Amino acid sequence: MAILASQARPYRDFLTPVLHSRFTKASLYTFALCYFIAIWMGKMEDLFWSWFPIGPAGMRASLIFICSLMIYVLRVAQWHVGQRSTESPSETFKKYTLRKATFYTIGIYALSAFLYGETYIHSRTPAARLSYTEAGKAYERIKLNERPVYLRCLFLSLAVAQGIVHIWKDYDKIQIPLMRPNKERKDEAQIATVLPSAKKPLQLLRQELMPMAKTAGTFASATLFIGSVVYFLALRKVIWSWHYRFARNIHALAKTSKPSGLSPFLNLIFMFAVQGTLLALLWQFTNTAFDAYITQEPLKKGKPITSDSKDPNGSLLNGLKSKKPEVKAIAFWELALITDSFNDRRKTIYGELDRKKAPTFKQVTDICLAEINEISNRINAALDPMFRSEDADGKKELTTPISLVPQISQPIKNGQIAGPGFAPETRMQKIESVTSQIARAHSSPQNAQNAQARKYLKQGQKKFEERAQEAEGLWVKYTNQFAASPFGWPFRTCIRHTANVVVNGAPYSRQSSIVNAITTLTNLTVASLKEDEYGQFNTEVPQMVRVFTTAIKKIEEYMESLQVHWTDVDCLKKPEAERKDIPEVNVVLDTLKEGLERILGAFNEYLSPMGMSRVEIQEAKKLIAKPSVPEIEERRRR
Repeated sequence: MAILASQARPYRDFLTPVLHSRFTKASLYTFALCYFIAIWMGKMEDLFWSWFPIGPAGMRASLIFICSLMIYVLRVAQWHVGQRSTESPSETFKKYTLRKATFYTIGIYALSAFLYGETYIHSRTPAARLSYTEAGKAYERIKLNERPVYLRCLFLSLAVAQGIVHIWKDYDKIQIPLMRPNKERKDEAQIATVLPSAKKPLQLLRQELMPMAKTAGTFASATLFIGSVVYFLALRKVIWSWHYRFARNIHALAKTSKPSGLSPFLNLIFMFAVQGTLLALLWQFTNTAFDAYITQEPLKKGKPITSDSKDPNGSLLNGLKSKKPEVKAIAFWELALITDSFNDRRKTIYGELDRKKAPTFKQVTDICLAEINEISNRINAALDPMFRSEDADGKKELTTPISLVPQISQPIKNGQIAGPGFAPETRMQKIESVTSQIARAHSSPQNAQNAQARKYLKQGQKKFEERAQEAEGLWVKYTNQFAASPFGWPFRTCIRHTANVVVNGAPYSRQSSIVNAITTLTNLTVASLKEDEYGQFNTEVPQMVRVFTTAIKKIEEYMESLQVHWTDVDCLKKPEAERKDIPEVNVVLDTLKEGLERILGAFNEYLSPMGMSRVEIQEAKKLIAKPSVPEIEERRRR
């Protein structure tokens, strides 16, 4: 009976519970930090009630935990796999600054800081002088207290600064580990010693706690200084007037009033220095805990997360076909783990031949090859803007519209016909073209015979060209200086970013999916010699070799043609041999070569009977051949 794709449960039915379980573990450790902050925030007069959970300490811990829970919700809503792919900082700023997610991020941090600040202010004793109003003398009206206003502004300033850092450093990024092809595969008994255990995230949090505390202290101190300057120079009068108008509706205040002052000021500074550091530490701990637990392997009790499904491979295929890049990336990761370390599960990929649409190994192969083919399509589009990739039916889109009306030519002219010549391209050619046109316009058969006039024309043209060259030299000099300055940094086009956009994709890098797809195909191909009982998988090997070969050639061709932009001053400072050494591209290229080498090593003698020509086989072998020392030296000289 055929295995129907509709019978397989969706991949999210297995991924979501695992993520929820990890989220719960991360939340428990975060709540422990919140409980410590709550104890520190409370009154130390009564030793029992200062820490007893069922009491003020527990209430404060719950409110502080809500502050961290907001950040968890933010991370769950906005996490993505892979780094952002843009060519310059200005493009990143233009693309990500004014989107809704940016304002949402800053708003969530502001709400978290507000709740934390209110929890702290209402936990203080009257001696801290943080109440909403001050009674003053018996004959005076009630006065508004500026001290809590200033403290709230500092907390909100800390939130805005943290939100900007969150967006700038892309805290929403999740880096999935890359599974490289291994020469010796591991079995299920060995995998427990290789893969991270459940204790490792906790160990990571313990190791990073002190560095996070130091960073939080520095961050709070910088916010205290900058926030105070902005408050006193720009915001104090505006905030006080709004606050006073609102308070007049609640309390019997005078019609007008000036800020009441912040004395004692040092005590207030100390309050924010401590609590601002703790709040920044809570945010950093929350982000670190989320990253530590979300990047654990897609395993449950040492088995792939889809093992509980009635149709494990069908559920995994649903994940590989998902439209969400994050779900698809994790499914590729699980597939690479299965082909690398779970022998029994890997054998089922070869054996399911009666699945609807196509056998399991055929669908897996097509999905992985499509991921690799996208590299060639992106490179073709970068080298040729008119390139159009093939659609699902194998038809190419038309690059230009076809005109059905024939174009009628003009009648042939009699007499001499002047050729169009070459259009000026460079700046100096355009200057020469303009000066020559001026000379021709003021020439005639009568004055052409005047040698003195021709002499003056040549002298004027020469001086004009010299001045143009001087102006062009100054322009190049000043533009290079601007690009090298901090003001020109946002406009630098980095060769590393450009290559990463083309090879690994955009708006987020797909490097993990690409490398895991290559590893999957390599492992399946090598293992098929012993585990493919029906001998059907070998029909896919020639296509794999061709796709791998094309991708390697395209990457090398693109990197050879890629030129360093004149604004990339950091790259221009390097030796010429190191300028095109792009780590992200090298990882993909090396993985392709490793995979192709292992496939050729396993199926070398069978490729010709499978339909591959001798030229194709020799071309593939040439790509994986390691260059000799003279060849390496020659490449460096170039």
